[in-house]
Amino acid sequence: MVYPELEELSDLDEFGSEVDLGNPCVLAESPQTSDAESFTSDIFDIGRVPTNKSVLYSDPEQRPPIFKSTFQEYICVAVLTFAPAAATMASSSFRTSLQATSQFFNVDGGILSWCVNSVMLANGACLLLTGGMADALGRRNSLIIGYFSYAVFSLIAGFMNNFVVLCILRALMGAAVACATPAAAGFLGSTYRDSKRKNMVMSIFSLGAPVGGASGFFIAGVCIEAFNWRAVQYFIAILFCLLSIFVVFFMPDDETRMQWDRAGQIFRHLDYGGALISLTAFTLICFSLSQVDATADGWRTPYIIALLVVGLALIPLFVIYEIHVPKESLMPMILYESKNFDLCMIISAFSWMNFQGILNYYSIIYFEMIRGYSAIITACCMLPQPFCGVLFNIFAGLNMHRIPGRILVFVGCLGFLASSIIWATLPIDRNYFLGPFWAFLISVLGADFIYNVANRCSLGLVEKEAQSRAAGTFNTIIQLASSVGLGLSSTIVSSKYSLYGTAQEYDHKEELWNAIGYAFYFGVALSGVSLILSLFLQIGVVGAITGSDKDDDEKRKEQQHKQVEVTDSVPALCTENAINENVPNHTNHTAP
Repeated sequence: MVYPELEELSDLDEFGSEVDLGNPCVLAESPQTSDAESFTSDIFDIGRVPTNKSVLYSDPEQRPPIFKSTFQEYICVAVLTFAPAAATMASSSFRTSLQATSQFFNVDGGILSWCVNSVMLANGACLLLTGGMADALGRRNSLIIGYFSYAVFSLIAGFMNNFVVLCILRALMGAAVACATPAAAGFLGSTYRDSKRKNMVMSIFSLGAPVGGASGFFIAGVCIEAFNWRAVQYFIAILFCLLSIFVVFFMPDDETRMQWDRAGQIFRHLDYGGALISLTAFTLICFSLSQVDATADGWRTPYIIALLVVGLALIPLFVIYEIHVPKESLMPMILYESKNFDLCMIISAFSWMNFQGILNYYSIIYFEMIRGYSAIITACCMLPQPFCGVLFNIFAGLNMHRIPGRILVFVGCLGFLASSIIWATLPIDRNYFLGPFWAFLISVLGADFIYNVANRCSLGLVEKEAQSRAAGTFNTIIQLASSVGLGLSSTIVSSKYSLYGTAQEYDHKEELWNAIGYAFYFGVALSGVSLILSLFLQIGVVGAITGSDKDDDEKRKEQQHKQVEVTDSVPALCTENAINENVPNHTNHTAP
């Protein structure tokens, strides 16, 4: 006979610790823990994140039992995919609306770029802290907070008539949705076991960043053509308000959920010192690189050099601090012990410097400002990215258990290199289908393959309870790289074209395009270095069921079978032990 209270027990307790199945009295008497012991346990467990019990199911290809139906699983994965898409979608849509924003606020030059950079800057600066918060507060709670606050700030920004306030609100949008990205990655990483099913789920999730960015161009194009720049803000607000509702109704509670009465104690355990140092370094570096075009003297401006030097100096200070000071660091430092992770992050950083900071940014300038296309035509020119991105991610999800990760990264680097070469050698009047079309197609190939492999590499190196912090680390690196890439490329263009960043920058389009070509050559160099580094990767296939995995599954099934046999003898054994040891008999609590 199997007792209902014991049906859900396994060889791991709620925190992932082993339970002695050889002593059934441990199982029978566990509900009798005293109130004092329970209170003490709660105090010492503050900040600990239990392992998701969904990883205990035997067949890794089956639907995780945390989902009640396949429909719920599909909806949940789709909703979570919008987490990494939020910041890139906003950034690309704001880039497409630059001309409309410039005309409305009468702002141009380098200052105008802040209405775009503020989102990425705030998002990247807050990812490390929010990664730890997601593991502490609960991933479902973090997603609800992130999506809803993102929608609220976007709605308020749509009513703004002051440019500075608009930039501040867009920065708050980036900071708000930073709660969601690590939480979403942590939930999926801890819910699924390594398998072909997990490969497909993580590939769909990886669609978010590159395809979200590409989709933002089309969203802005339609909104501006039909209404104005404010419609972009309203659309984003409506979309993420609906997504927050979907999270409430469809996303199950994983075991990182928290009790709100303990929120104060959990927040006291967060690494605020590391967050302050990283935030300061991130902000100073990106501010100096972005502001250089807004000043009259450029790099000869004293505070630009000073802020950049201070920001760069804070990076090694942050690393030393994280290693020696906090008990729970913002970044799982074990990540950096892996050579594959280090190489993956360098390759991802160089690739995103090129992808977001050069390829996508200057392609918008080419179509709208140099060729004179409308926002909707520009959006149509960008359509190969989201469509091909979906196909490439499906391919990656279906084949990551067959094709080694190092091969996918190598192909991705080739895609970025080829795309950069096409743009760098593109004549100003080249036919769209003879140049830009192919550049868009193969650039998203690089983004999707590299993101898939690097994301799995990050999540695969840490325990389940640190998944959100690992995701926060990876996304922080690529967001910082995007801002740095944009700043460096702008510096290159301004050094070749003196009118860049001024109100007269579009008066000489031929000269401007020649200057932008040097930025694309910088992208060629970044992609070439990434391609060489990819040769040293040693990442194999992901999600393939090996012989050891099959043995583990067999052992797990045998353990579950033994557990069922144990439950049949629990009352008699515990009664005998209780009589022999003069311990009060608690077996009535385990009777049916």
